Amino acid sequence: MTIDPLAPRTILPAVLSIIRDTWRQLVFVDVLAKAIGLLAVTPAVTLLFRLAAARRGSAVLTDEEILWFVLSPFGLVVLLVVGAVVLWVLFAQHGAILAIAHATSAGSRMTALWAYGVVMRRGAAVLRLAAGLVLRLLLLSAPFVGAMAAVYLALLSGFDINYYLATRPPAFWIAGTLIALLALLLAVTLGIALVRWLCALPVLLFERVGVRTAFRRSVALTAGRRRAISGWLLTWAAASFAVASLLTGAVGAIGRLLVPQGSRSLAVVAVAVGVVFAVAVLLNLVISVVVAAQLGVLAERLYVGCGGTGEPLLAFGTPPRERAPASAGRVSRRALAAGLVAALVAVVAVVAWAASTVRVEDSTEITAHRGSSATAPENTLAAVEQAIADGADWVEIDVQELSDGTVVVLHDRDLKRLGGMPLTVAGSTYEELREVDVGSWFASEFADQRVPTLEQVLDLCRGHARVTIELKYYGALGTLAERVIRIVEEEEMASEVALMSLKHEAVRHMQTLRPGWTVGVLTAVALGNVARLDADFLA
Repeated sequence: MTIDPLAPRTILPAVLSIIRDTWRQLVFVDVLAKAIGLLAVTPAVTLLFRLAAARRGSAVLTDEEILWFVLSPFGLVVLLVVGAVVLWVLFAQHGAILAIAHATSAGSRMTALWAYGVVMRRGAAVLRLAAGLVLRLLLLSAPFVGAMAAVYLALLSGFDINYYLATRPPAFWIAGTLIALLALLLAVTLGIALVRWLCALPVLLFERVGVRTAFRRSVALTAGRRRAISGWLLTWAAASFAVASLLTGAVGAIGRLLVPQGSRSLAVVAVAVGVVFAVAVLLNLVISVVVAAQLGVLAERLYVGCGGTGEPLLAFGTPPRERAPASAGRVSRRALAAGLVAALVAVVAVVAWAASTVRVEDSTEITAHRGSSATAPENTLAAVEQAIADGADWVEIDVQELSDGTVVVLHDRDLKRLGGMPLTVAGSTYEELREVDVGSWFASEFADQRVPTLEQVLDLCRGHARVTIELKYYGALGTLAERVIRIVEEEEMASEVALMSLKHEAVRHMQTLRPGWTVGVLTAVALGNVARLDADFLA
């Protein structure tokens, strides 16, 4: 009777047995991988992104700058290099686990350091393999990403994206369906490719071949077995997700029990948060070790089951038993538990001490986003009036420049969402805009609301609330900052106004025009230390 080498009764007992026998080495492999990432990868990645930021004339990249950087040739090269380096660290960890599992299944014992030696002996080839994998995945993804972009441009670029998100017309659902199908096809394509290349790393390490040969041999080894391999990998992913969800839920439950809601004692809250943080770090370490160990050992068994014949010990010379005793570096369960308890106690003690020595000044101000936009149509005089009535300290508004130079208060680049009209702000005059009802969409009693000018909002807020003005550069005139500054100075409200923008270059321009004014950067994501942004505040 022929036994299927990829059958559950063959693979599962072997995986569990290897993990049980080598769990100490696997923990050490994970710790070393994190150390390598911290000491080698982090500085390299930081340097590359600093070079990217320097090309943009800033120490930090924000929203749009990140997008344009990624789409630039230099950005694509940086992404390829960073991806290869990060993947190299992951491959080093994965390769060390493969070596330990392969040696164990052959009846030998391999220490974690020796396993990393097996990988580092072929470190340059592993890096080329990582770069090759990143490049292959990017090339496979490019047509799908291009098709998604084409769908977006064809169906969702006619009006401001907020119109599609708010009203969800048929074009929104058609585009969403097409993009979802393309994303699914992309995921399937990448999944099939990764299954085909699953054995490339063990082939490279154990059979001592070149990178291209490793890819080709992996494709040959997995041929006819990809359905079974996919089943095992999906099982691993589901099990990992279940374990991670369970432990994450446990941390959340502990947090809800320990962190007192509404406590007036900062020290109590800080200690409770410290305990939860320590538990979270410990559980994340457990998840990391378990998930990586499962994948590495499973991949080694699948490699052998597909017919892989490489020998890790012969690939690196003298068997490790002769050079490093099997007991070297072992840590007893009692010592490990004592160390974890000591670390937990230390974290709690440090947090408690820090909380008792820190003075906290509670100074909170309330900003009404686009006016009181929960109870009145956004960016209208009604919303501003309600925000003042509610006692808001600041009223946040969005301003744009019309084709006639008028500065109006409006968020979207057109009036499709708020007024049902296809008028673009940049291509309209104030005479055209003030005829549009921008309040009925919210409630019938606001049918009299029109797009206000910046002067009208400032007049309303003077003496009642300060104003945060976000500059939106949809207009073609390019004089928005100058016009806003002129209006604010004419209204004599420079001390009651803060300016901000998504465009970092615009923020620097405003600072050049009025160095003493309060100017901030609005960003959702950033690369670099946002504390180094040359701005008065971050939104």
